[in-house]
Amino acid sequence: MVDCLIAFGSNQGDREGAYEAAVNSLNQSQDVEVVAVSELHVTAAVGGSDDQPSYLNGAIRLSTSLSGVDLHQLLIQTENDLGRVRLDRWGSRTIDLDLLLYGENQISTPKLTVPHPRMSFRRFVLEPANEIAAEMIHPPSRLTIAQLMERIALGSRVVLCLEDRDLNEVYGEMEGEFTVKYGSAWTLERVDRCDQIKGNPMNAVLMAYFALDDSLVDPSWLAAQGFQGPTLELPRDPALARQELFAAIEAIQ
Repeated sequence: MVDCLIAFGSNQGDREGAYEAAVNSLNQSQDVEVVAVSELHVTAAVGGSDDQPSYLNGAIRLSTSLSGVDLHQLLIQTENDLGRVRLDRWGSRTIDLDLLLYGENQISTPKLTVPHPRMSFRRFVLEPANEIAAEMIHPPSRLTIAQLMERIALGSRVVLCLEDRDLNEVYGEMEGEFTVKYGSAWTLERVDRCDQIKGNPMNAVLMAYFALDDSLVDPSWLAAQGFQGPTLELPRDPALARQELFAAIEAIQ
């Protein structure tokens, strides 16, 4: 049996009822045993439109004999059974069940990435998870859930790794918008090459980097250089990169 961690979110309909129904549905599977559930936390919507209602977020810890892929399919089926409709990426939803951790395994398929690539800096994920799984390990960083919570409380320093001169203009635009949006509350710092990261501000609350086919930059590589904080891979499209970065900061606060 594998120890797993699931994130729950809902900002439409009977949110408390959706949480209870999801837990009950998962527990009815002969291959799953729900071990613990967190309290529900009220959080503001992140990344989408400003007029979205608040979310209720929780965490479910379970033990399963299913593979990671099969557990992911069970979560999708549970969402569908409980009325989930998939529209906008960051839009409102009746229920959202994300596979955060599958033991200490790392999974990468076209449809599934485990650990969840944004769990390490999302306060609305970490707070309920910390209630029931503080000691569970986030494999890329080798930090526990409790330690990840401590990391995002460190401050307001973000390091952005470019690795490509073509991104200089993108960085300039992003830095300008960043300053307007956050003023002195947050600091955006720049590293031109991933091999400069070692010894660079290890107390950054987030290390963001642009996706490159031949880059060594990934959470495991950064951890090997001594950086243990949350990481975020940004798309090379400037508009999408800004959206991802600012949504990440909203999730940290």
